[in-house]
Amino acid sequence: MLRLAVIFESSPFDRKGLFNAVHQRVLHLVGTGACQVDAFCVHSRDTAFTRKVRHTPQTPDVQEVIVDGITYRMLWYDFSITDHITVKYLHKEPLFFGRFMERCLPCLEGYDAILAHSFTGGLIARRASERFGVPYFVTWHGSDVHTHPWNNALVMEHTRKVMDAASFNFFVSDALMKTSDRILESERKQVLHNGVSEFFRRYNGEDRAEFRRRHGLEDGVKVVAFAGSLVSVKNVDLLQPVFHQVRKGYNGQLEFWVIGDGKLRRQVEPALMGDSTISVRMWGNVSSDQMPVIMNCVDVLVLPSQNEGLPLVCAEAIRCGAVAVGADVGGVAEVVGSDNVVPHGPGFVEDFAGKVTDALNGRIRQSLPDTIDWSRTALKELEFIREVLK
Repeated sequence: MLRLAVIFESSPFDRKGLFNAVHQRVLHLVGTGACQVDAFCVHSRDTAFTRKVRHTPQTPDVQEVIVDGITYRMLWYDFSITDHITVKYLHKEPLFFGRFMERCLPCLEGYDAILAHSFTGGLIARRASERFGVPYFVTWHGSDVHTHPWNNALVMEHTRKVMDAASFNFFVSDALMKTSDRILESERKQVLHNGVSEFFRRYNGEDRAEFRRRHGLEDGVKVVAFAGSLVSVKNVDLLQPVFHQVRKGYNGQLEFWVIGDGKLRRQVEPALMGDSTISVRMWGNVSSDQMPVIMNCVDVLVLPSQNEGLPLVCAEAIRCGAVAVGADVGGVAEVVGSDNVVPHGPGFVEDFAGKVTDALNGRIRQSLPDTIDWSRTALKELEFIREVLK
């Protein structure tokens, strides 16, 4: 049986995005019965003074977190005010990050392979591979390829080195892999789509009607929703004009939902709530176990992002019976279909709203590609690992 170490940076205390993707991959690797997996989660925690400056919450001081029977061993990096200045203003790596990586290395000794996810996991895996002679594989999820390297020369340099030394690089979408060629061209690349948790499924009509009543939706009201972080890369400043145009173009009853939180909420919420032509509900952050219920209340999910890796939120919505419409960026079309994306440019808001209106009027049908399947992805990953280990 293979002994595998998984290492990545995320938060098990606010489980969404990258954490959920890695967690599902680990669950399905273990589920094959062919490997033992130990998971290590890198997480920075601000010192008391840094928390005041950055307005960040205090994190639980624990050594491990157990989720669905998987134990995540915490690797804590204490983020100081010096690190804050070094990273944000000098665009350099945290001052003591090298020492931190050295403390992490003993955890990764003795495995058959190391499976890293995204930039920080890749950095540590590369160092461990050099130290112990263990092959490592990196899965790249999105901003670690299409955004961060292009904003920081040091990140670009390290990303290129991590990709070059890896036994294989996996990408969650075809589009992301093509973008990675601008960083490093290599034959050691493969697309491994993420999948969708089994909890996301279309409920029967009776249950769905009950959930809609529970959330205050009257019969006949359709829901157009955005779900994600309220940050600039998601283009959330376009939500109000898009919703406004959809309201103008659709004759039935509508309610608009914004599910999530983020830095731009203070400017997005007043714009939405100040538009008297639309009925908007701001949900804020929602726990992952609530999302399947909420998705079963949604008729159309919108994602006007500036960039994406592989938007699982669209796949989850489709699995729950909604229609997903997105901007033509990253791997969005690989999930929602090329007919259901809108390219950015002049007239984007009107064209995007028109596509949403088509969905509300029943003129769009969607299904997920077979490749968006966690079990299939786990088996393919094991195939590549075994081939390298030969």
